[in-house]
Amino acid sequence: MSSSLLGLGACQMEVDPDDVQKNLDNMVKQIELIKYYSPWVKLVVTPELCFQGASDFEKKARKIPNPITGFCSKIAKDYKIYLVPGSIYEKKSDKIYNASPVFDDKGNIIEIYRKMYPWRPHETTISGNKTLVFDLPDIGRIGLCNCYDLWFPELIRDLVFKGAQIIIIPTASGTQERAQEIILCQAAAIQNQCYVVSVNGVGYGGKGQSMIVDPKGNIVQKAGERQENLISMIDLENVQRSRDYGIAGVSRPLASFFHEKHRFEYQTQPFEQSPVYNENKLEKTK
Repeated sequence: MSSSLLGLGACQMEVDPDDVQKNLDNMVKQIELIKYYSPWVKLVVTPELCFQGASDFEKKARKIPNPITGFCSKIAKDYKIYLVPGSIYEKKSDKIYNASPVFDDKGNIIEIYRKMYPWRPHETTISGNKTLVFDLPDIGRIGLCNCYDLWFPELIRDLVFKGAQIIIIPTASGTQERAQEIILCQAAAIQNQCYVVSVNGVGYGGKGQSMIVDPKGNIVQKAGERQENLISMIDLENVQRSRDYGIAGVSRPLASFFHEKHRFEYQTQPFEQSPVYNENKLEKTK
């Protein structure tokens, strides 16, 4: 029997950049708490790089599967949840990615998302080249991106074009523009009339303020700057209601975007032809 209801747990975790096992054990503790209070939770998400920390990625990168993904697989199976355990550094051939594996409730890796917009120039991992959506059977479709990806509306729109009703964003934001990211989360939800879930770390993992935003841009839940969990029963029918009847019962931006037949020049021309392109400045970000 299908249902539009999704039980979601978002773990705003304290991150120790020098102790992978401590972070993994902390994740388990938070999942135990979530399932104790809300056994109906079906999907759990944790912050970006919440096991390894952000530094020294060359030393930390491993092929997938590895001991971290093996641990996460067992947790997903034991607790019968879909699990998006933030991200880890993945070594693939001679390249290193910031990669987010997705586990089903049987412990299988069903997808791996590789961050398309690393935070240049500070993050020098290789860019992924494919957006990712995955299905929760009989519930709905989830879009997955990673931290700085939020700043690129084309990426979010592509996930929605592929059917995403919720956008999950594991994040490790510890800088002062977290205030702007809160606005971007609300804007993305409004423009695409979908749920947006930004899951940030705390301590060495970020400045917290994780949030769940509904399809009208309202903040359903928002964390502070200490370790805590957001738990929510999300009704995906709200997505379709928003798209059918409009934001505040008025505007239907997603319908308008797909209804009109015109295309913008950037969708067809090489970026190098744009007046905003500056090869010398962009070289510093590669």
